[in-house]
Amino acid sequence: MLALANKAHALTHPEPGKPHEIIWGINVAPPFHIANGDYEGEGICDVLVDVMQDQLPQLSHHIRRLPARRITLLMKREKNLCFPCLIKRSSYNAEFNYTETTHKYPPHGILAHTKAAKHIIDRYGNPVSFEALAQDTDFRFAQPIERRYGQLQPLLDKHLIGQSHYRIVTGDDAQVNLMTMLLSQRVDYTIDYEMIKRYYDTTHQRSSQEQLVFLPIKESQGQSIEGAIGCSNNDWGRQAAASLNAAISDLQNNEAFQQALDVWLGKNRPK
Repeated sequence: MLALANKAHALTHPEPGKPHEIIWGINVAPPFHIANGDYEGEGICDVLVDVMQDQLPQLSHHIRRLPARRITLLMKREKNLCFPCLIKRSSYNAEFNYTETTHKYPPHGILAHTKAAKHIIDRYGNPVSFEALAQDTDFRFAQPIERRYGQLQPLLDKHLIGQSHYRIVTGDDAQVNLMTMLLSQRVDYTIDYEMIKRYYDTTHQRSSQEQLVFLPIKESQGQSIEGAIGCSNNDWGRQAAASLNAAISDLQNNEAFQQALDVWLGKNRPK
């Protein structure tokens, strides 16, 4: 009887820190997370979270909408939190607990306004030598706060961050605001996935003839990027990642998730 009572208590009073719940950290970053407009809730990571909630109903799911920098700080301070779309085991977030691969991205490329794109190709080829471009102070680079670029990040750290031609874009709509800055030629280029351009072209009607141009990067051409759910580096995070792993196969086979990937990454995306 005592053993049964102890089991009942454990079910109704979960041990502190155990992942009887998943706490999702979500920020505004379309088309990862889309917070408004015609595609609200249809971002890749929005659908990922929806599917994981459906596949793991035995867990309590809570969503916290936070700025990107706040999410990173909380996770690095070992607060209980999972972020649905991270680059798997990147050097700058190596301490997090990752699930198995959820999906794959095509490599990052250069996003630039038309005039800058022409000059970049003239100087650095197509595909672009990013390491050479990053050292050229004639071209102004910007990135949204807390945005990171996998294996290309060390080149940014070495050649761009802290330099006169480098700029950080802040705010809840940093990603979209950066695209507007590019089109108005306030900055010349950034790095990101082609799906960022696809989202902006789809949702922002423009009277101007100016267009965003996507250029492949020599250093990462032909390489895919593995995405995964990342959780905090503590006991809760380790067990949360293990619990989420139980549904990864179902996620990968889920029609709604595959459709979201096709819409934003394209049907020729890496699989």
